[in-house]
Amino acid sequence: MVEKNLEEFKKEFGYIIENTWYPRVTKICEVKSKPGLYKFYAESPSYQEANIKKIRAADEGKIIHEIIESFIKRRQIIVPPEYQGIQQAFESFLKQNSFYSREEWLEKKTIHPVHRYAGTFDILGELNGYFSLIDIKTSKTIYEDYRLQTSAYVHALNEEGFIRDEKGRKLPLLRPIEKRFILRISQKRICEKCGAVLSLRKMGSIIKGGEAFCEHRFGELIGEWELKEFDNLDEDFKGFLGCKALWEWEYRDYLKELGYL
Repeated sequence: MVEKNLEEFKKEFGYIIENTWYPRVTKICEVKSKPGLYKFYAESPSYQEANIKKIRAADEGKIIHEIIESFIKRRQIIVPPEYQGIQQAFESFLKQNSFYSREEWLEKKTIHPVHRYAGTFDILGELNGYFSLIDIKTSKTIYEDYRLQTSAYVHALNEEGFIRDEKGRKLPLLRPIEKRFILRISQKRICEKCGAVLSLRKMGSIIKGGEAFCEHRFGELIGEWELKEFDNLDEDFKGFLGCKALWEWEYRDYLKELGYL
C-alpha cells in the first residue's frame, strides 16, 4: 500500500459533507478481492499500460453517463460518432421499459447516518412501476460485486430519507427505494464475413466467435443493453458492512488520526 499523507487520504477515500468526513462506498468495496481485475493486470503488457486503459475506461464511462443524462434532462447533445451505439442502446431500453427520472435524481450523494459512509449514486427513477435505484455500468458483464455497492446506496437513502445536491443541500426522498438495478450499456460490431462479434471497450476490445483466420470486416456500430435486478438487499448489505469492517482495519491508522475510529 502506497503511503499517503492525511489530506491525500481524505480526498481520495471520502467526502466532506456538512463539515464531516465520510468514507466513500466505492473505496470501501475495493477491499474485496476482484479476480477479474487481477486477470486484466496479469494479461496487460505492463502495469503502466493497464493503468492507462483504466483511465481511458473511466473517461468512456463519463461520456456514456453524459449521453444517458441528456435523455433524462431532455437536453440535446452531439454524440461522438464512436458512441452512436450507446445512444441506440439507451433508446432501445426506453422503448422496452416504462422509465421516468428527472434532473434532481441524477448523480447525487447520500449518507448513512448510523454506519457513517457516503456515496454518489447514478440514477433514481420510476422503472416499470417501482421507485428504483439504477446504476449504470459499461463492464463486459454484470458482476456480483455490484450487489455490495447498490445495497449500500439503497440502505443509506432509505435510512436518512434525503439526497444532497452539488452544494450539499438536502433534498427530500419522496418515498423509499423499492428496487435496485444494474443497467449495463455497451456497443459492438459484427464481422460481415464470419459473424465474429467485436465488443468495443476502452478497457480492451474483445473478438468472440467467428472464424480464427478470417480477415474480419466489421460492420456498423450496434448498441446493446442488459438490465438486471438484484434481490436479497439485506443479505448484500451485511456483505457490504463486512467489507467496511475490513476496510476500517486496513486503514485504521488514518481513520484514528481523522477521529473516525
